Amino acid sequence: MKLPLTIPPMLAVPAPPFDSPAHLFEIKWDGERCLAFLTTGTRLQSRNLRDITFQYPELATIHRQLRKNGVVLDGEIIALENGKPSFFRLQSRMHATSEQRIKEERLTNPVVYVVFDLLYVEGKPLLHLPLSRRRELLDALLIPTEHLIISTCHPEQGRALFQQVAALGLEGVIGKEKNSPYLPGKRSPAWKKARVTKSANFVIGGYTTNPHGRGDLSALVLGAYEDEALLSYGLVGTGLSQAEITHLLALFAPLTRAQSPLVDPPRLAAVTWLEPKLVCEVEYLQVTADRRLRHPLYKGLRPVAPRECQAADIK
Repeated sequence: MKLPLTIPPMLAVPAPPFDSPAHLFEIKWDGERCLAFLTTGTRLQSRNLRDITFQYPELATIHRQLRKNGVVLDGEIIALENGKPSFFRLQSRMHATSEQRIKEERLTNPVVYVVFDLLYVEGKPLLHLPLSRRRELLDALLIPTEHLIISTCHPEQGRALFQQVAALGLEGVIGKEKNSPYLPGKRSPAWKKARVTKSANFVIGGYTTNPHGRGDLSALVLGAYEDEALLSYGLVGTGLSQAEITHLLALFAPLTRAQSPLVDPPRLAAVTWLEPKLVCEVEYLQVTADRRLRHPLYKGLRPVAPRECQAADIK
């Protein structure tokens, strides 16, 4: 049975939490998107069509956990910490490429493949079938193990699930139309994702430029205070319109300085440092262990004293 060499995954569009009898809702897993091609062996493909099989040896035999052959699954690879997905732990696995490092990471950060869709069975495509039917076939096909589970679907009550997910500190919820086909590589409104986001105020410590992109302003350098030290919190570039960039550059002109105001400035090729006088609000998903914001989104300037931007308040 011959399967495609690659399949670009179907993608969701952003949306607020919602209820709908026409949808199935499930947890949005905080991991690495992965399609599994299963015949007499297991081959794993990342969202950008890269072969990642060698990085996850504990998933090498999941083809044996199926009641039929010639299968393609769609899902997410996650690493757990205290029973919850931890993107920080998964990052170590994603960055491990040497045989020795992979062996070490497998022991300290084991992974689980959470399956949420079925695209092929016995070499035949199921992409045209409605999601509800694909899920029925998936439940009958897969034998769960320690490293292989099926994502649970919840009918209708998307808002209630979102509240539970937010209380647990998980990434979010995705709602999928029961009758939707699988559309490879398409970002479709048939799938809608609601993320649990946070926001905080940050001091603007500088800005970067990119000769291959925005030549005037590419991203803002963010910081927050811990006692007298202004600590780095990485960059934000998403959410900056051209009109806002023009406005910011006018405000930045009298604030330029030679040295970074941050005690631990990021290494940047093209940066203009600023006096730490201005504050902006940034929406984000999480703060990493090295104080970087995941999926930051600029929300605008705020009339807040820079000293009010405290690292202790950024969770």
